[in-house]
Amino acid sequence: MEEHERGGTRVLTLLATLMAGAGLVLAALAAYVAWRRGTRMGWSLAVLLVAVAWWGTAYAVELSVTEVALKSTWGDLKYVGIVALAPAWLVFVLQYTGRGDRVTRRLVALLAVPPIVALTLLAVPATHDLVRSYPPMAHTEELPIVESGPAFWAIFAYNNVLLVGATVLFVASMVRLARTYSRMAVVLLASALLPWAANILHNLEVGWFARIDLTPFAFILTGGLLVWGLFEERLVDLAPLARSAVVESMADAVFVLDAFERVVDVNPAAVALSGRPRGELVGRLVRDLMDTSEVAEVGPGGLVLADPASGERRTFDVSQQPLTDISGRTAGELVVLREVTQRVRDQQRLQQVLEDRSRVAATLQASMVPAVLPAVPGCELASRYVPAGDGGEIGGDFLDVFPLDEETWAFVLGDVSGKGAEAAAVSAATRYTLRALAVPGLTPSATLREVNAVLLAQTESERHCTLVHGHLRPPRSDDAPDAPLRITLSLAGHHSPLVLRTDGGVEEVGTLGTALALFDDPELHDADVVLAPGEVLCVFTDGLVEARRGRDQFGSERVAELLHSHRELSADGLAGAVLDAVRAFHGEELVDDLAMLVVRYAGPEQAVASDHRPPP
Repeated sequence: MEEHERGGTRVLTLLATLMAGAGLVLAALAAYVAWRRGTRMGWSLAVLLVAVAWWGTAYAVELSVTEVALKSTWGDLKYVGIVALAPAWLVFVLQYTGRGDRVTRRLVALLAVPPIVALTLLAVPATHDLVRSYPPMAHTEELPIVESGPAFWAIFAYNNVLLVGATVLFVASMVRLARTYSRMAVVLLASALLPWAANILHNLEVGWFARIDLTPFAFILTGGLLVWGLFEERLVDLAPLARSAVVESMADAVFVLDAFERVVDVNPAAVALSGRPRGELVGRLVRDLMDTSEVAEVGPGGLVLADPASGERRTFDVSQQPLTDISGRTAGELVVLREVTQRVRDQQRLQQVLEDRSRVAATLQASMVPAVLPAVPGCELASRYVPAGDGGEIGGDFLDVFPLDEETWAFVLGDVSGKGAEAAAVSAATRYTLRALAVPGLTPSATLREVNAVLLAQTESERHCTLVHGHLRPPRSDDAPDAPLRITLSLAGHHSPLVLRTDGGVEEVGTLGTALALFDDPELHDADVVLAPGEVLCVFTDGLVEARRGRDQFGSERVAELLHSHRELSADGLAGAVLDAVRAFHGEELVDDLAMLVVRYAGPEQAVASDHRPPP
């Protein structure tokens, strides 16, 4: 008899331990779900796991205590988990199957009514036995069979209707989807049947199950599977399906090679590119797939294939990705050929357009300055013309020097507002109109008024032009050795030219007037300038003085200092020194075009050849 009792005690201890272990495992799963609360369904799953954990823990205490009163108390407490389980499962299924919008506060409140009624019946002594009770002789048995009241069967029916209905909804939703979901539904259904069957056998008092309820322990499998599938994505592994769908639909040709460069798999695009059935591709070396006559070029630009029949060339960007196993050893290679034929053609067309544009820009810019400056008696001339940026954009600066008669030469240096072909057209119109209208007997200001009238009539856009126009009248060779060079000039909204005197001083000359192509009657003035032998006239556009370094402008003062410090240089040397200084100040690529004309007067007996260099 004692041996039998000791055996029963060991069994009871084992069962209590199992239930306690089940409660701890499920509590740990619930804590993990709460920690990974990235989805709404995670909360309902956490509630479900906590309910089962509480059920198992309370049941373990019920089994381990000996007093019937304590057994009854803990048996009542485990119903907190029992009545919460089915509603939590229903909410989880609704959320998981895409019906989360049906989980409203009203639904949750309705689902909470039966559990609250059941717990109230257990809490009130008068109605307690309507749910459950221990028999009078329960104290004499180690595993007494609990008697169920009529309210219990209502709770039992309610819970099973929710559990079965939610499970059927879950399985039905899964089997209508892809085969991967169907397999998951079968696995989940099998795992859910285990605790459900254990609970049915216990409540129907079938055999040994009448004395012990293994439902919390069986829920370890179901709860673990749910957590694993929801957060670790193992139940529904869509990655292979997604990868397959992406690769099969790719327009790029994909070749999967083994470690020996043999083809083990290809996608439809690769089959179409090779022109062979898939069966003929698999197992062959990748270098044997393309006839050598089809490979026109292999290099930095990619793989170029030429159709032997039509001669059409197709360019492919080749991407090679090594495939490694878990240990990091090479298992093969993934080769992707992406056709970039159209992109290459577009780039070639763009390059051709840019080259054509550069040629046009160079041609137009060359027309902005004379190819060779004329030889003016007693004078040394030099010029510089530098387009903005890299020279690809056409600017509006221009300069010119030409004879009016045997004793008079005209010069002009100007700047049309804006850039591009339209600005260049206005510059060319201004330059050649002035050439046509300038005569020795007409002062520079009078000539500019006639040019202004022509520009207003011909120029539709709102473009204006600033310029300096002047006449050079060198003395005759039989004049006195110190005879001066006489200059008459007019400024149409332009920067004042600078004159370098023999004593090293630098001064501004000219009277500022109105820019051309703005008004019918511009305000223009003539100014007379006299240069003694050795003195210099420097005329420039605003691209020189408005060059910037931060907020600092190059300015006329720096130009004056350069003329002063390099006054011993020739006209070409002075022009070069000024240009080098402005590039050092601003940078190699200027923001605005720069045009500059330097005139050094040598004297009436000097015959000095003019110097002209192309734009640096």
